[in-house]
Amino acid sequence: MSLDSPEIVKDGDRYRMVYDEVYATDAADLWAAVTTRERLARWMADYTGELRLGGAWEVSSEGEAWGRGRITACEPGRSFTTTWHATGEEPTILHVRLEPVEGGTRLVLEHDGVQSLFYGPGWQTYLERLVAVTADPDADLGGEDAWQRRFAELKPAYSARFAGA
Repeated sequence: MSLDSPEIVKDGDRYRMVYDEVYATDAADLWAAVTTRERLARWMADYTGELRLGGAWEVSSEGEAWGRGRITACEPGRSFTTTWHATGEEPTILHVRLEPVEGGTRLVLEHDGVQSLFYGPGWQTYLERLVAVTADPDADLGGEDAWQRRFAELKPAYSARFAGA
């Protein structure tokens, strides 16, 4: 598995997606990148709420909220699990695990209960941006337009992969 070929498994009318990638940074830095508001905003979106065990959070882009959740498990520096409730969809479960490995830190992102193929190109685009900012904190990510272009570029391949799962 890697960013461009995640595991996608059909489970009834939903899917489980697993991304597995090694990031060229240490575990403490990667943990900060995936759990602190300022760092999340750099590569993903704006988060509000409490990013801690039991805490409720909301995510938005360009001022519009599009998801919310509650952190249900957390082992600081190693893993967390959160509910993930995108607007207009049923809740899902997101697991993130970190593991120090030679050359950096492995991040495994597992999203259970996915109902929309849009998660595929969305997660890949976000995680590619995470690769860029962990390698170079000042990387130019190109803004929302670049995110939208990359998402559109990836969408056809994910449509085919979800259909074949």
